[in-house]
Amino acid sequence: MSKRILIAIVTLPLLFLLVLGGTRYAADSLAQSLAPPLPPPGRGERGIPILMYHKVNPDPRAGGLGLRVPPQKFARHMEYLADHGFHTVSLTDVVDHFQKGKPLPIRPVVITFDDGYLDNYTYAFPILKKYGFTATIFVVAHTVGKTNTFDAGRQPVNKMAGWRELKEMADYGITIGAHTLDHPRLTRIPLEEARRQIKESKALLEAGLGRPVEVFSYPYGRYNRELALAVRESGYRAAVTTEQGLACLGDDPFTLKRIRVMGSYDLQKFITELVKHYYPPHS
Repeated sequence: MSKRILIAIVTLPLLFLLVLGGTRYAADSLAQSLAPPLPPPGRGERGIPILMYHKVNPDPRAGGLGLRVPPQKFARHMEYLADHGFHTVSLTDVVDHFQKGKPLPIRPVVITFDDGYLDNYTYAFPILKKYGFTATIFVVAHTVGKTNTFDAGRQPVNKMAGWRELKEMADYGITIGAHTLDHPRLTRIPLEEARRQIKESKALLEAGLGRPVEVFSYPYGRYNRELALAVRESGYRAAVTTEQGLACLGDDPFTLKRIRVMGSYDLQKFITELVKHYYPPHS
């Protein structure tokens, strides 16, 4: 093999990576220039974004991009947050900040995942660790280590995280919250059954994890005043909805808003959805 051919074999892949990296950098720079600007760094005075994810999975067979974010996109979201000075906090940190004045880092953000898919451990967890981020995973208690029986027929079969994965993530600092026992639409079932779903999911997860479970997510975002009261009476400290917006001082801690993130979002759309809630509609 001639020396020229050997040099070409070695250098061409490097040139390709440089071009690819430059293209991504240009695309990311354009996305950020087209998105609304971030407000000056604060400690939650304008409100705190709570991001809502579900699946983080590269396989289209795991479901559509409404609930599934490919890992490379999730990684770009986390990179953007890290590069722009965001710091992850827990929902109980948020509540303690609002109720007790607990200090928060600049640009606080809460990252949440609903349902408890195994891919949260396989794909999202390593990316979170890369940036030193924490998150909250709301688990459907009766599906731990099983599959997504709660939406069988409407969504592809997905594996759910088991106790080993949940414990490992919790040991790292990931908060495990409850998402009921079976993921029912709580407003469509008898109130007593809804209370059981709320209370017993907490007890089951606490027994399996050996640690308190203090936060809750309403399946499908369905809730009302009676259900919020049931969550409070069951011993939780906070609950999240699917209503869009920031968590703000004076909000009911049992009906906190979130910002949904979909797999169809490019970086510009992700930034726009994040940033737009910092500004009141009249601003």
